[in-house]
Amino acid sequence: MAGLSEQVREILQDGFPRSLWLEGEVSQATERNGHWYLTFREEKSVLEAVAWASDARHFRFEPRQGDRVRTLGRLRAYAGRSRYQLQIRQLERAGIGLLLQELVEREKRLEAEGLFDDALKRRVPYLPLRIGLLTSVGSDAWADFMKAARTRFPGVLIREHDTPVQGERAPAALAAGIHTLGRERLDVIVVARGGGSVEDLLPFSDEAVVRAAAACPVPLVSAIGHEQDRPLLDRAADRRVSTPSAAARELLPERSELLREIAEHRRESGFSARQRITAARQRRNAFSTHRVMAALPAWILGETRNRALDRTGAQHCAHGALRRRGERLGRILLRIEKNHPQRWLADQRTQLGTISGRLAGLSPCRGPEARLAALRPRIAAEPLRHSVGSLSAAVEADRAGFRRAAAGRIERCCSTVRALRGQLDALDPRAVLQRGYSLVLDSGGRAVLSPAQVSIGDRLRLLLGEGELGATVESIRRESTTDGAGAPPREPEEEHP
Repeated sequence: MAGLSEQVREILQDGFPRSLWLEGEVSQATERNGHWYLTFREEKSVLEAVAWASDARHFRFEPRQGDRVRTLGRLRAYAGRSRYQLQIRQLERAGIGLLLQELVEREKRLEAEGLFDDALKRRVPYLPLRIGLLTSVGSDAWADFMKAARTRFPGVLIREHDTPVQGERAPAALAAGIHTLGRERLDVIVVARGGGSVEDLLPFSDEAVVRAAAACPVPLVSAIGHEQDRPLLDRAADRRVSTPSAAARELLPERSELLREIAEHRRESGFSARQRITAARQRRNAFSTHRVMAALPAWILGETRNRALDRTGAQHCAHGALRRRGERLGRILLRIEKNHPQRWLADQRTQLGTISGRLAGLSPCRGPEARLAALRPRIAAEPLRHSVGSLSAAVEADRAGFRRAAAGRIERCCSTVRALRGQLDALDPRAVLQRGYSLVLDSGGRAVLSPAQVSIGDRLRLLLGEGELGATVESIRRESTTDGAGAPPREPEEEHP
């Protein structure tokens, strides 16, 4: 009998997983010394369960009769009493569960803070060459991502950061790993895991992990490997993909396909560039053989001569005008000097002295003395000084007016000279050469106006805007005019040595 009970115990314990989830309705719940004894009932089935105090103190609620719960535990059998019961390690409410309720509340709180705002999402760069991979090294997720990445683009640099993705240490390790990779020079960070149950994915909904992902300076991709029960990291990440291998496919193009596209674009760019170069050469050849270019040296030479003549004539006119203005100003100054009040006073004093001498030599008589007494008030010094002062002021005013008039005339003449000089500079043939044209001279310094003036092998001088160049005639192309009314022009002939 004892052996049978022992066999039954071994079959029961070994035939079931070491950990299993069970959902049911609590029909009876009793607590003694911190231990909880539960009875589950469903239709006619009854299962007894126990939660020892070491596990029960972690429960988030106290079970009551009628509660529907989910439990994680192990089936234990007792051979001596031929009984079995479920030893509970975790307990949560069924349906959404208390933990899921907390996740919903956490999601609402973080969403209100703006951590899931689309405006915070950063653009994942095309073809990132430095990728940070945050996962458990050696896991299926690590193997899938590495295989897909190496296959699509072998040259990519992957910075691996080993971290647990499940268990109590996972949230802190994941947050620390995001902070560590965020400080390195990476193009993108991939957080990967090979899927799992809701409980397995809880670390990726931890608040510390979500905040670390939102604050990461490097674009972050969430590749948890699931399609249901999306963790909060998916909403905080800059991009969410379903699996690690899908993340590698979205981030990295196939190298062969990329090389093919590059080669195709290179061919198209080369063809377009060749077309543009050919068109530019055709326009250059047409412009260089145009008859306007053949007549340009003669036109430049004629314009140079005309501008030189105009400049010489303008200079002669300006010099003549200045000379005439100077002569007129000299005459005005002579007149002013001649009519100066001091000179007039000196003449008056001389005349007065002469008259006084003549009067002193005359014999005294009553008549002249009377006339002299009558004239003395008229020639008194004060009226004479007042008259002289008035004349001096008038003369000075006239002199100032003459000077102002002369200065204005001189300034207008200078302005006219400057304007003529500006026109001469604008018509200077060197300005034409500064715009990119050149003047062709033969070895004797004469302007080459026609191909008939040179022969094969002649040395030429090309005058540019700055300096000159030496050249040798290698070919001659002549452009013929029409040989009669309505006759088409002949093709240009080209001579070669």
